Amino acid sequence: MSSPSIVAKLKKLSGIHFVIFGLLAIHTLWIFTHLNLVSRDLINPWKLGGYGMYTKPANRARLRIFDVSTKTAEQIPRMTFRANDFYEANLRYIFRCRPMSKKSFLLFMRKNPHLTNINLRFEIREREFQRQPIRAKWVTHSVAEITWLDDTKFSYTGKVCDTQYSGEAEFKS
Repeated sequence: MSSPSIVAKLKKLSGIHFVIFGLLAIHTLWIFTHLNLVSRDLINPWKLGGYGMYTKPANRARLRIFDVSTKTAEQIPRMTFRANDFYEANLRYIFRCRPMSKKSFLLFMRKNPHLTNINLRFEIREREFQRQPIRAKWVTHSVAEITWLDDTKFSYTGKVCDTQYSGEAEFKS
């Protein structure tokens, strides 16, 4: 008595079996892809439902804004501005090395008209794991500055992941 060949066994499988095997293969591929992207610091390990979250503490990116038109660059209290649209326009910082977008600055200014014509510095800080001593420390990851050219136009420059970016935007309140 001989055992059935592999081809004969595959012919007995139904379509639902192939769907299950396909989904399992895609899920396994996503695990390796997510870990690879996290290891290269291209995405936030705690986003996109991957297993990279087990490699680092939750960074919980936070936005700080400073008024750089003064000599001391005073931090603007969090309770005095609204930044939900800013977070959404920057995809909630899922992609760590993505520059802050022109759209996000325009949305921020539209929601916070009291900050127009004030030169601002945006800092995104993240918790970073450090080994000596073992701890999670807040570090500045991304910085951008807005400089008003006149009442309706501003320029912005920034740096994220050692990449500089800049641009100009027309703002109509």
